[in-house]
Parts: sequence; C-alpha cells; structure tokens
Amino acid sequence: MPRRESPLDPGDGPLLSFAGDLRALRERAGCPPYRQLALRAHCSAASLSVAAGGRRLPSLAVTLAYVQACGGDVREWRHRWQLLAAELAADTAARRRVQDAGRAPYPGAAAFEAADAERFFGREALLDRLAALLAERRLVILSGPSGAGKSSLVRAGLPARLGGPPGTGAATGGRTGAGGGAGRPPADGGVPVALLTPGERPMEAYALALARLGQRVGETARGVFGPPAGDPVLVVDQGEQLRTRCRDAAERARFLDALVATATGTPGEAPDGLPVAAPARCRVVLVLRSDQCGPLFAEHQGLAEAGRHAVLSVGRPAPDELRRAITEPALRSGCTVEGALLAVLISTAAQQPGALPLVSAALLETWRRRSGNALTLAGFQATGGFEGALARTAEALYNGLEAADQARAQAVFLRLGGELPGAGEDAAGGATALGDGLTPGGEPVPDDGLGAGSDEGTRKPVRRAEFDDPGVPEVMERLIRARLVMVDRDTVELSHHALPQAWPRLRGWLAEGREALGEQRRLTAAARGWAAGDRDPELLYRGVRLEQLMRQVAAGELAAAGIERAFLAASARAAVADRRRAQRQNLAVAGVAAAGGALLALAGGSRIRRAWRW
Repeated sequence: MPRRESPLDPGDGPLLSFAGDLRALRERAGCPPYRQLALRAHCSAASLSVAAGGRRLPSLAVTLAYVQACGGDVREWRHRWQLLAAELAADTAARRRVQDAGRAPYPGAAAFEAADAERFFGREALLDRLAALLAERRLVILSGPSGAGKSSLVRAGLPARLGGPPGTGAATGGRTGAGGGAGRPPADGGVPVALLTPGERPMEAYALALARLGQRVGETARGVFGPPAGDPVLVVDQGEQLRTRCRDAAERARFLDALVATATGTPGEAPDGLPVAAPARCRVVLVLRSDQCGPLFAEHQGLAEAGRHAVLSVGRPAPDELRRAITEPALRSGCTVEGALLAVLISTAAQQPGALPLVSAALLETWRRRSGNALTLAGFQATGGFEGALARTAEALYNGLEAADQARAQAVFLRLGGELPGAGEDAAGGATALGDGLTPGGEPVPDDGLGAGSDEGTRKPVRRAEFDDPGVPEVMERLIRARLVMVDRDTVELSHHALPQAWPRLRGWLAEGREALGEQRRLTAAARGWAAGDRDPELLYRGVRLEQLMRQVAAGELAAAGIERAFLAASARAAVADRRRAQRQNLAVAGVAAAGGALLALAGGSRIRRAWRW
C-alpha cells in the first residue's frame, strides 16, 4: 500500500490550487505510486512528489512530466504553469522594481541612451568602423533593418566612443551625459555630439540641435577616436520619420538640403523665429531604416551623392557580441547570467529578425525575477519568455487603436501570420503529433521559453508593397515601433515566429479564417507568379474562379493589396476582352451564316427561274 501524501497547507492561494489540481489529476489516473510515475515520466519520484506538495512552484519540465505520466493535457498544463509562474513572480517583480529603480543593467525594449553608455557592450567592432568612416567622410549613412540596434549604437555607443562632454544631448529631450561604455573609456576632451529625431517638423528639430552644438563648439578638443577638432557631430536618428511622419514634402526637401549643407560647411537657412548658433562645419550621421534608404536617395539627389560611398550597414550581432551584450551589463551590476539562459538567448537572437529589443526586454524582466544575483532560465520562463512579452505588447497596442485601425492591424497580422502553413501544422492548419509538447520518443519537451514544441510555422517575409492600402502604412509604422514586426529593405515579417501562437487574439483570427487564409495564400501565390512571369496573360484568372474572388474581395472576406489588386484588375480586363472577342467571333459567325444563307437562297432562286424557262 503506497504511503498517503501529506495534506496540503490550509489556504486557497494559486500555488496550492495548482498542486491540488495536480493531485486530482493523479487520482483520476488511479493514484499510481510515485515510483511508478517516475518510470513513466523519466523523472525522479522525489521531484514529482515535491511538484504536488504546494510549497513551491515546480519547474516546467517536471510539471509536464507529471502531467504526461498521469495522462493529462500537456498543452493545457503548459499554459497553466506559465500563467502561475507569471502571477507568482509579479509581486516579487513589483517590489524589486521599486527597489531597483535606476539600477537595472538593461533598458528593456527601448534603445540605450547616453546615460546607459557604461552598460552598452558588444558593438565595439561596429563602433570602430563607424568612427573610422566618420573621420574620413563628413556624411555617414547608418542603415539596417528595424530592431538591429542602430539607435542604441548612436545614442550610447558613439557619444562614449567620441568622448563627448557630459551635457551634450538630444534635441528631442533624450537623456544626456556620456560615459565609458562599449568596453572602452571616453576620450580626453571629446567631440560634442547632438542628436535629433525628425518627427513631424524636422526643421525645428534641426535648428535646436545646431543651437546645442553651437553652444559647445568653443569647448571642443581633439577626440582620440573621432573626427578632428572643430568638427562636432550631428546625429539624425530614425531618419525614416522624414517619410513616415513628415507629410510636408517641401520641408523634407529643405531639411535634407540643410543636412547636406551642414556636412559640407555650406551656410544654410534657418526657419523663421528660431535662433541658430551653428558651427561652421559639422559631421553628420544619418540613421535610416534600410527600407527607406532607396526612396530617400531617389527623392534627394544631393543626399545620394553625399552618401554614395559612406553607407555603413548594421546587421545582426555575432554570437560573441551577443554574449558580451548579455553578460557584461549584468557583471557591472554584480549579477551573473546562467549558462542555460545565455544559450537560449543567443540561439534565439541568431534565428529571429530584429531580436535585440526582445532580448533586452526579456533580460530586464528576468533581472527583476533574479534568484539572488543570478539571472536564470527559470526566471526567464516565469516571465512567459519572448512569447509572453510579445503577446502583452500586441494586445496593448491593438486595444489602443481606433476601430478602423484595428481592422487594418488585423489584416496586417493575418497576412504576416498566415503567410505559409507552418512546419508544425498539418494541411488543415492544425497541430501535428509533435505540437503537444512531446519529443518523437513521447517525452515532454523541456520548455526554454521560446515555444519549443509549439506550432511555430515557417513563414516567409512579405513584400512591403502588399501593405499599401489607405491607412495601412501608418498602422504598420506603429507595429514597427512596438517591435511586433520588422522591415528590411522591401520586405516585412513578424519579429518573432511564435507570435501567432503566443497571442490568443491572433491565434483566434487564424483559426476562424483558415479557409479564407488558404484562399488568400493561393491568390497571393498566383499574383506573384504572374508578376514573376512578365505578367503573362495566360496566368490570369478566368471565369467562375475570377467571379468568386471578386465577390470575396468586394465583401471584405479577402484583402487584395499591391500586386494582388493589379493581378485581379488585369484578370478582370482580360475577362472583359475575352467576352468582347467572343462577341465579335459570334457576330462574325452569325454574319457568315447569314451570308451563306443568302447565297443559298440566291442559288435556289436561280435554279427555280431556270426551271421555269424550260
């Protein structure tokens, strides 16, 4: 007779409720002894017993092993464990958030600022290239996809590398100061650095930034790693705002004219009413999202000429760079990073586009849930991992949109999230046998916080041109700023492949619209094939197929954007041309038939007349 378990402590807390439900699951399985459960679960009997003890939260791996051995729903219990872990950690995190104000080694999803320079690591090689190029060229274009770390590089890394004097800061009100970040102490003296973001009125931001530089020009000394003395540096961060937020094309052109003039030392005009104490010459760093480089160069020939041989691309950091970026800030604050957590973060960042903000946000929350002075994988899992952070961000952003923008955001997410059937999905879009959190051998998959064992999908980037409906580009920019999607040149994709499964709302959209999504994929594939085939008329839709699609698009059941609209319009024109051609052919046949009948009639009349003559 197996020994009875000790009763749970009195109370009704969430941990006790979780343990009680685990015990109930074992009872429904026939109360097998823990030694028998241990054989089924490939886990020690003691750890399984502790899992149902109600004194502390068991690890996710032990919980799933317990549930699987008792025949429970692994997917449901995975979700329950994540919710409970987040709930238990929330109080501790809230207390620590107050205690740790200003001490966090990571900035979260926000960019590093000048005040964060002492904890900005991992980009030393890129900073070397930027400083060297800035010493050679007066205008440097820093380009890369969203989430690549461009803003942190110029806000924290570059001022520290140039050794700018404390107090040189952003014209947009960013934090000021510079320190010895990026693993190197600041240069003696240093070069003044002013930063601006264009916003809706870039000329005002430009004038204020030049005024700040003008105030400090007399204090300039030669910087060891930077440009020569007398050459302050003006940094224009998020230059894509010139196209995404500034609606005045004339002001945008004046701003770019002024920027090129500032770099070349040519006097420029200031907007009325704004005093500008501008230095004689200024080196310029223009930070651009890679999808906006081409359009801006095409729009402004002077910028294209000035920056033709001075474009520095920012890509994903190498694993060694990521390791320094993760571990060094923690060490500076007296903490360590568990090896298992470090491996998970590095492997994920290497696979996901625009992962740096996600990694920083996850590290901040993990630090708030640290065990002593150690950042652990268990703490990372307790935050819900990347998926939990993404889901919270996505839901908050969606709820903050107007109804019309919510519909546009839904269309964007459906197009990105349903681009291709996932590798973890069957033809109908459901989970495969490995989607239940089990390995091929039937054992629980140890969850690393990245959705291992979940339906991840293999989605491909979507062309930016497919999001050109009215109002959609503005919504897209909000999604990009929230780090939910990322853009690179002319493509768009989700910032994390697990978002469709992590965000319940999107998961519901995808489940409800599977048939429409399949139709959408087929339409998109047909349109792309038509475009790739030099718009061959033979590849257009015809007949009933075309009529059905046109009805679905008109009813809002399908979204046709960019090349799809062109494809359907060409198909409709071809259908009209086919009908007209058929009508002409029918008329021609009818005419020939009528003419033939007339000839027959004439021939018959001629015979009759000849017969009468006889």
